[in-house]
Amino acid sequence: MACVFDIGEREIRLYQYLIEKNEEMKVEEIAKEFNRDRTTIQRCLKKLMECHLVERKKKIIGKGGYYYVYKAISPENAKKLIKVCFEDWYKRMSVAIENFEKDFKVRINE
Repeated sequence: MACVFDIGEREIRLYQYLIEKNEEMKVEEIAKEFNRDRTTIQRCLKKLMECHLVERKKKIIGKGGYYYVYKAISPENAKKLIKVCFEDWYKRMSVAIENFEKDFKVRINE
């Protein structure tokens, strides 16, 4: 997971925590559980959302107010996503390897 999505241990622990909770959670709730600043948790959640491992929903309150809740995608869906990312990476690396000599010579001659 760390290599495929370029995420750190903090994001992995957060993803695991959200999987265990298996419910929508506010940033404040997560920050309290991790004993971390809200902004730290928001950065981790942003990274996880960019990787499509966490989903965010907007909840409306009263007269125009709102807040967001976060929930991890299932491990099964994460596994599928990892496979797709890995297969895409493998295809790109195969092309790069096939073109290695040509690309290497071009750079040396420049």
